[in-house]
Amino acid sequence: MPSTTRERILDAALELIQQQGFGGTTVTDIEELAGLSPGSGSFYRHFRSKEEVFREVFERELARAQEHRRDFERGPVADPREALTRRLVQQLDYLTRVRPLMNLLAREHGRFPDLTRRIRSVLVDQGIAEEAEHLARDLPAGPGHDDPHALLAVVVSALTGYELSRGFFGRPPADIAPDRFAATLAALITDRPGHS
Repeated sequence: MPSTTRERILDAALELIQQQGFGGTTVTDIEELAGLSPGSGSFYRHFRSKEEVFREVFERELARAQEHRRDFERGPVADPREALTRRLVQQLDYLTRVRPLMNLLAREHGRFPDLTRRIRSVLVDQGIAEEAEHLARDLPAGPGHDDPHALLAVVVSALTGYELSRGFFGRPPADIAPDRFAATLAALITDRPGHS
């Protein structure tokens, strides 16, 4: 399906703002990258301002992230460690997919605090709450699992650190592949005294 002019503008704005920041990106730059005649005003047939396109980029990327999250496999659990490993791999894939959104957020969060709060609420707070329900259901009860929200905060921090390291350095920490990282993190969570 061919992309619309509006989608091309959003794609161009996303790419440019990640590279140059909001202040360093001009409407003319966006028009040129979107395949429009630079300086022609074509941008303004679709958006009133650069801020409007930026906000719509955020909303589009946030919707994409939520849609990907809904696609997570949530089947029955036979082996808690295997199920947790699978979910952690899904989370790493999710973090890779939302990297453009996180790049925008990291670069421009001070400029748009309302968007920062919204993204934190949807991606982090709501995500932890949803995953905590799965942990409470899927993992055997035992020491350290009586606070699934705190456990998930630790897990999210580990996953985020892995993804940030992979993005920043261009390779995973110590060249540990995502599935190996996820399996080790799952083992740390499930192989505790009182767990089998």
